Amino acid sequence: MRFHRPIFSLLVLGLVLLAAAANASDGLTIDADSQYRFAQSRLDADAFDEAIAEFNRFIHFFPEDHRVPRARFQTGVAHYRAGRFPAAAEVFDRQTRNYEGLPLQDEAFFMLSRSHADQGMIGQALLDLHNLMAVASDVDVIDRARYEQGWLHVEQGQWQQADQAFDAITPANRSRYRIADLRQSLAAHDAIPTKNPTLAGTLSIIPGGGQLYCNRYRDALTAFLVNAGLILASWEAFDNDLPALGGVIAFVEFGFYAGNIYGAMSSAHKFNRDRMDAFKNRLNRNRPMPLSLAPAPGGAALLLSFDF
Repeated sequence: MRFHRPIFSLLVLGLVLLAAAANASDGLTIDADSQYRFAQSRLDADAFDEAIAEFNRFIHFFPEDHRVPRARFQTGVAHYRAGRFPAAAEVFDRQTRNYEGLPLQDEAFFMLSRSHADQGMIGQALLDLHNLMAVASDVDVIDRARYEQGWLHVEQGQWQQADQAFDAITPANRSRYRIADLRQSLAAHDAIPTKNPTLAGTLSIIPGGGQLYCNRYRDALTAFLVNAGLILASWEAFDNDLPALGGVIAFVEFGFYAGNIYGAMSSAHKFNRDRMDAFKNRLNRNRPMPLSLAPAPGGAALLLSFDF
């Protein structure tokens, strides 16, 4: 049988196009399990933008799947882990209102609080936990919220409020959160050494006195030598009938002298901040790794989170 070349070419082209269409159709076929696993794999690989896109694709193609709330939650987690705390807060805030009564709502409140705290919005973070305790019925969830509130107070140096929050945890969970050891360590806050910034500034009337008070011995010696040298140079300039030079040196000395006072007060603030941070770090040794339950296919998943 003979085929004309144009007809034969058209037949071959048609077969190629049909095969390509079939392959394309096969490539676009996705199922819910595969899509969710792929989205989660991108999150696990820290490919946060890809994870958000894939979880959103899962939500779009499988809107009736029982994992849709979890997929939305994971988009918030991706934003959070990427450091986009406002975007994460927006996702979690919606979930606290859309999934009332579900375990996922509790986790959304906790993540919303963390998202606000990492923006420096400690007051709002505390309010988020207060709102959670108002709607939660599980004692374990309420105790966990009290525990997180206590640590937010610790971060603010609000020792009494922190102790009250920890002490409110029910007896059933006190050993889990090591409350006895934590409160005992917290009681030592009165022994945190501090320096008075006003006193440091006053002592700096004698250059270097404030730095010496703040245990900054090298800075104290430097401040004393620089200021004493400039004062002596200005004095000698005036004594040798060089008022212009003496005035310039005196003006420069005034700047160094004022800086000496300001530096002493700043050193006192830094001393206090460093000692408080060291105290917080010692407290953190009593902080166990937080555990929580979250819904997962076929049951629940145990979540373990780390604070960096």
